[in-house]
Amino acid sequence: MLLVLAAAASGAASGAGAGVSVGSVTQLPPLQAVETWVRLKGDAAGAVTYEWVNGAAFGLPQDALATPLFRFESVTVRRFKPLGGPGQYLEISYSCRLYRDATSGAYIDRLVNPLTGREVKLTLGCNPGPTTRYSPQRVALEKDIGFRSSALDVPMRLERVDLGDRVLLRRDSRAEYTARATGELRRETSLDSFSVDAAALANRAITNLPAAYQWTSVTQWMADLGMGSTPGRMLWSINGRKFDRVDALPAEFRAALEKALPGAL
Repeated sequence: MLLVLAAAASGAASGAGAGVSVGSVTQLPPLQAVETWVRLKGDAAGAVTYEWVNGAAFGLPQDALATPLFRFESVTVRRFKPLGGPGQYLEISYSCRLYRDATSGAYIDRLVNPLTGREVKLTLGCNPGPTTRYSPQRVALEKDIGFRSSALDVPMRLERVDLGDRVLLRRDSRAEYTARATGELRRETSLDSFSVDAAALANRAITNLPAAYQWTSVTQWMADLGMGSTPGRMLWSINGRKFDRVDALPAEFRAALEKALPGAL
């Protein structure tokens, strides 16, 4: 039995990499953090990628149980343009989102808000993401859009958790901004997490890492819900992955997106 346990421990250690123990938690150096983030979110060689996610949103009324609101799917079309120096990239992207009924899963553009009993219209569309410049020194928006975040204007922070033959990488951020539609000051706390094969992560020749992606965020009420001054928050949770080609996206999602927003992709 002791020999079996020793062999298992040896195998786990080899999967995590030389000198790295299973369960160890480390902060990546800024240059490595940037390069890893770009490989996780896109392609460090500059190719376009398509990040697809599927998730759910919950209402968290003050002093009440959470209520499922809707499900949703989105795609982010993204390119990291290499700028020549180590860890130097420019991120350009746009995203398109569709909504699904929380129970049936049918695509929807309206819903009866279960917290108010009123029908509301959901805004469908594609929107450009902020152009972002990456370097080992800091992550910064190319243009000041009034968005403040603990992830901006500082070096990239990325935490690594070794799990044997897989590695978990995660980043938390806190942000605030003024909503264009309402002028309301909004705040958000979010956590990005990636699960990736340890051997693939260690291979720097792989510029586009096949990783499972998870994002969780707590925000104020989405404006479309018409919650007014009702105390509470929303919880958003998504899981997904990226694809190299637009035709590799889930067929049902592509068809629904083309119907709702023709020519979006």
